[in-house]
Amino acid sequence: MESQLKEITGEEVASLSDPRIQGLVTVTGVRVSPDLAHATVFYSVLAGEDEMAAKEGLQSAAGRIQAAVGTQTRLKRTPRLHFEPDPVVARATRIEAALREVRTDDDSHKE
Repeated sequence: MESQLKEITGEEVASLSDPRIQGLVTVTGVRVSPDLAHATVFYSVLAGEDEMAAKEGLQSAAGRIQAAVGTQTRLKRTPRLHFEPDPVVARATRIEAALREVRTDDDSHKE
């Protein structure tokens, strides 16, 4: 179920024309509640892009995306979609920045 929702939401997000998200947002995962009433859609944005603007754009398109999920799945009730930045991507970005800083410090000490 989660992989199907990830595919559907990813396709819908890619087709949106909202400049806050157009071409800048990638759906990275979906977590569905046990009762299928809610689904959290995790996303990432390109480095340097406004994560909160992307969230606003996704929330404004939630009805359209949810309608697509409803037509493409055979669920009695379509889960209500919530959008959250992917915490794994944010952590990986911080770790990568820290490693770059360590490398830069190492390089400056070698000279």
